[in-house]
Amino acid sequence: MMNKISILILTFLFSTVISANSESGLQKLPAGVSIFQLDNGMQVLLIENPALPMVGANVVVKVGSAYETFVSSGMSHMLEHLLFNGTTGRTQKELYDDVDRIGGYNNANTSEYYTNYMMVTPAEYIRKGMEIQADMLFNSTLPEEKFEKEKGIVLEEIAKSLADPREQQERNTISILYRGHALSLPTLGTYATIEGMKRDDVYRFYKNNYVPNNMILSVIGRFNSVEMRKWIEDIYGKAIPGVVKREQTVEWKTGFDMDGLTHPQKNYAYYRFHDGKNTRLQLLYNVPLSFNEAHFDLMDVLLEKANESLEQELKEKFPEQIQSLRTTTRISPLANYIELSCITKKQADLGKIAAFLETKVKGLSFKLSDETLVTEINKKRTSFFKNIEKPHMFGIYNAHKFAIGGVEATLKSYDKVGYVNAAKELATFSVKTAPVVIVQKPEKSVEEKEQQGVITKYFPAQNGQADIIVVQNPASNLLAIHFLVKHKAYFESKYGKDAAKVLHECIKERLTSDENQKIANRFGLTYVVNDNPFIPMDDIYLHPDFGYIRVEGLAEEIQNAVSFLKTQFSNFVPTEEEFTKAQNKLRRFSPMAMGGKKIKNQFRKTYQDIIYTKSKFPEGPELTYDNLVAFSAKYFRPANMIISLVSPTETEKAAGLFSDFKGGKGIDEPVYTPTLELQKSSFTKDEKGGGEQSYLFWGFVKEIDPKDKPVLTALGRILADRIVFDIREKQGMAYRMSAGIEIRDNRALFYVNMGTRPQNTDKLIPQYPGFFKFSYVSDLKPEELEKTINMYLGRMMFRRLSSINRAYYLGHSLYFYNDINYDREFLEALKKVDVEAVKAAAKKYLEAKNPVLVVFR
Repeated sequence: MMNKISILILTFLFSTVISANSESGLQKLPAGVSIFQLDNGMQVLLIENPALPMVGANVVVKVGSAYETFVSSGMSHMLEHLLFNGTTGRTQKELYDDVDRIGGYNNANTSEYYTNYMMVTPAEYIRKGMEIQADMLFNSTLPEEKFEKEKGIVLEEIAKSLADPREQQERNTISILYRGHALSLPTLGTYATIEGMKRDDVYRFYKNNYVPNNMILSVIGRFNSVEMRKWIEDIYGKAIPGVVKREQTVEWKTGFDMDGLTHPQKNYAYYRFHDGKNTRLQLLYNVPLSFNEAHFDLMDVLLEKANESLEQELKEKFPEQIQSLRTTTRISPLANYIELSCITKKQADLGKIAAFLETKVKGLSFKLSDETLVTEINKKRTSFFKNIEKPHMFGIYNAHKFAIGGVEATLKSYDKVGYVNAAKELATFSVKTAPVVIVQKPEKSVEEKEQQGVITKYFPAQNGQADIIVVQNPASNLLAIHFLVKHKAYFESKYGKDAAKVLHECIKERLTSDENQKIANRFGLTYVVNDNPFIPMDDIYLHPDFGYIRVEGLAEEIQNAVSFLKTQFSNFVPTEEEFTKAQNKLRRFSPMAMGGKKIKNQFRKTYQDIIYTKSKFPEGPELTYDNLVAFSAKYFRPANMIISLVSPTETEKAAGLFSDFKGGKGIDEPVYTPTLELQKSSFTKDEKGGGEQSYLFWGFVKEIDPKDKPVLTALGRILADRIVFDIREKQGMAYRMSAGIEIRDNRALFYVNMGTRPQNTDKLIPQYPGFFKFSYVSDLKPEELEKTINMYLGRMMFRRLSSINRAYYLGHSLYFYNDINYDREFLEALKKVDVEAVKAAAKKYLEAKNPVLVVFR
């Protein structure tokens, strides 16, 4: 029991809380506050604090995902990105430079009801900072050339967010609670809406919403309020107001309109799925819309205290079923909820858990003690005044309040009386309604034990077996097997041109026969046996010295699936019928049969004959059936294969599946790769083709240090980006072209290869040598290098997404570099390349020696 002194102190504190703050009984504003509205409708809040060395100017634009549709979903967030790309008076670089020059911090964030722009500078530079901010808000151009880049960035942001199961769960939740309203949409947008977004549509959205009468400006820090008001009128007051048109239909509502909102059913379980490990049970109970921030702040205090004991009771009642419980409020202008979120373990009895929680929630008391109320009021007021001392965060903390309730809503957040009244209402409040029930389950069943990581192991060939590389990936139910068949060039020179292509088509013909297809369907097997030269991403396989068979299917019956493949592949002998069908198919889809550009093909052959060394293997004889059978007996045998297998199966067990897959003999022949020819003198070939387009190749070959391959790869990408941008974007002299550095073994080709209109030819040729000088990249900055390397790595990761492609790169690394880790280690080395290394390589290699010029006009 409290002693008398404690009671007297508490009584004094509480009476202080509920008493008026001035003699008139009206709420008193904090010191230094000014509130006004510009003639163009912009609302302004000034909080002057002479003790602060900096000033923060925050503009809340009242537009966010709550005002969007499925067509415009993500536009508010997209605009947040685009406003940093340039204005009518500043380029993107000038924007960034101007902010840096004044030591400023310029950033933004987007939410459901607002987009918030913050500019923080030293006090003496705030006018300049506000001029930059106003320029962005009212004069942005949303440059077309930056639009696709920003779409890519936003898509990456979406991908990153969706990698978190909690984000997936949140999307599921809002789609249920706010169906028929824009609040059901994610703030970032979706893949579909961002990919389909057009620049002109976003620009119209911008001009509709970014008007001063749809904005609230708050300025906090060291300034003179009279002077600051004049600055604001001069900087922001010139913007022309506009009528903000909110897009909505009978079936789709936005903003604060609740008429189209489809309220979720009570006593009904909504099932949704996500990529996480555990099941999430949510119970959501309606709370009156009349409740405000004070109610929810106090309610959260009570729920946090109740949660600890409730979670303990839950774990005792349902041992080994409960991982955690979180009890809080979920608020919006449309519907408010008390939310219980229970993370359960495998095999939890969700029905009984929900019934138990419902009983407990309806028994909760929301009455606060006077002591708790005083404590929370003082915490809230302290927090408000602390935020005033953080001009860089004030706008972020209060943006939602500005957007929902205006300036007054922010000032009310430290109002004592509002909290006292809220506490009185909560004292008589109890949960009476049935809950909205949401069950979010993982997509796949995951064992409770910690998931085993990916394991890769190499099993060298012995006794006529293949080299085996096994990847164990417990997270996937996919079986991927890549058969890399070696020394294609050597064997084709002996038995026949294109023998591997024909043989592989024969193998596919056998695998997809009616009888075999019935068996394969049981395992979900699909096959790829040859390159498709018409698909750009497929060029990773276009190599003269290996063939491949790609097999993908279900891993559930891996032993039987592998056994089926071994039966088909062992001592494979094509039939004459298969041979004929394969040849006919390849003829139909050959480049010659498909037509093509004769001049372009002749041009390509001309420069390649000069640049590349002649093959060490002569072209084989015309392929006959007998030759194909003999070819298969030597080429398509386990001893001449590298098999890479990816599945959830343990590595030794998976490798053991091929222990009886034997046959053939390895050959003592090095891997063959066409290499580059060092030119002894300059060479020019200039021919007239008479077409609508000229084709140009210019380049030179140099010996390189193998250790320089990562840095030369980076330099090549820098050169490619700059040269292509210069010729295509600046000069408009090309549509498709390539440039940069091609590395083959210990030599590198520095080149430009392109098509252009005939009248551009003589303008371009003199430019080429200048692209390959140190001076061309001497201004390289770390930011450009980082961007370039990351873009390249991103493309490389795309090629390594699937299990079958990862299997390919493992086999490729072993065949060409005798190291299954080569590919991974090369990409890691590329990540570590810095500007100094690139510039050193440029000085070392960027000097044209004996260049080759081939022109077909």
